[in-house]
Amino acid sequence: MKRFDIWLVMKNSKNGRVVDNLGLCIILTPEELKDLPSLIVAPMTTSSTNLPSRIECHFEGSKGYIMVDQIREVEKSSFIKKLGELEQDIQVTLCDCLQEFFAL
Repeated sequence: MKRFDIWLVMKNSKNGRVVDNLGLCIILTPEELKDLPSLIVAPMTTSSTNLPSRIECHFEGSKGYIMVDQIREVEKSSFIKKLGELEQDIQVTLCDCLQEFFAL
């Protein structure tokens, strides 16, 4: 599990294994913090409103969006399967968006 990996995640482990409870997420946690029991992620979606905190990307032939405004912490036990890694150019765009999102 490393930064910019794309994982299938159970969003709320308390609700059990319900299909609606599954989703794709990008790991945002820096490598220095990867040994913690939870990781910081940004969920992905295939539909989006026009917000500067939504980053367009393509994964497995589908257009989607990384939802920076929906960042959350997820326990490692909720990570089901690694599906890939975010493309290099989108990694840069994501970091730029995060920096702007949390600017003071």
